Amino acid sequence: MSGSRLADNHTLSAGYAQSKVQDFKNIKGVNLQYRYEWDYPVSVVGSFSYMKGDWADSHRDEADDFYRQQADIKYYSFLAGPAYRLNDYISFYGLVGISHTKAKGDYEWRNSVGADESDGYLSESVSKKSTDFAYAAGVIINPWGNMSVNVGYEGTKADIYGKHSVNGFTVGVGYRF
Repeated sequence: MSGSRLADNHTLSAGYAQSKVQDFKNIKGVNLQYRYEWDYPVSVVGSFSYMKGDWADSHRDEADDFYRQQADIKYYSFLAGPAYRLNDYISFYGLVGISHTKAKGDYEWRNSVGADESDGYLSESVSKKSTDFAYAAGVIINPWGNMSVNVGYEGTKADIYGKHSVNGFTVGVGYRF
């Protein structure tokens, strides 16, 4: 057996996370992972991701009506699952768990002549939360010594005014002790 498998090992890593939310745009944030290995090729990995993003737009149309829209999305996930060590350098992992997505938005319309509204002004706000099944898969590379690098995919379908896929990647660097 190799030296890396003779004792319990812990790996902590931190990195970048980015996902594309269907009908929105990219959200960005952080990913934290913890791995526990023992004298066996199968180990346990836990993962936490936090990402957020916003979008805003305002314009005037040909009739000089003013429109303003904005949206904010926050995403959290807690995942866990097995990793399999192929050799001293490479492991693969698969995770499942939950994600929580929170979306908020505002809409404003102003019409100087007040065609459809008595005061020519309409403003609305919406907010929706969704907790859903989430999953991830990836590879952990131990290039030398106690260094660890992980690259993975993370996905879910958030139910925020209809099902919207959230698909992204994580990249992290860690320390194994």
